[in-house]
Amino acid sequence: MLFWVVVATELLAFGVFFGFVAHVRASEPEVFEAGRALVNAHEGLVLAAVLLTSGWFVAEAVHACRRDQLRLARVHYTLALIAGGIFVGLKLHGYAALGPNARLGVSTYWDVFLLGTGFHFIHVLLGLAMLGRTAWRIGRRPFEDAEGAIAGTALFWHMCDLAWFFLFPLLYVA
Repeated sequence: MLFWVVVATELLAFGVFFGFVAHVRASEPEVFEAGRALVNAHEGLVLAAVLLTSGWFVAEAVHACRRDQLRLARVHYTLALIAGGIFVGLKLHGYAALGPNARLGVSTYWDVFLLGTGFHFIHVLLGLAMLGRTAWRIGRRPFEDAEGAIAGTALFWHMCDLAWFFLFPLLYVA
């Protein structure tokens, strides 16, 4: 139940942010388009594909756990972690490629872009830590509530996927 409360709270926070972004896009279209023109939409699409792939591996890990195929579950979690690591590496590369004018305080677009993607990035890092801990514990140390721990971790990771699928079109696509 705690995971549902956490995810609902996080989705509410992201929802408020998405509403704010929509407002900014409507009220400052020139500023928003000037900033958006400097980000790589193809990179955003690749990031979405990587997260979706990672989410699929997590879903497969949950199914494997439910079938008591613990070795297979660890393999799927490991593949999800690798895909998540690729997302982190690509995102860091993308931040570095933005250049010196893409920083907080330069424009409303960059404030929204950096705060939104940064907030998401922190969630991805936290999700990766959760996935790693869950993967390590499967078959080694029993969970008090295995279904809650495994499904809850997957729920959090899928929330990261969902948030990106709103961030991507709002911040990368015209």
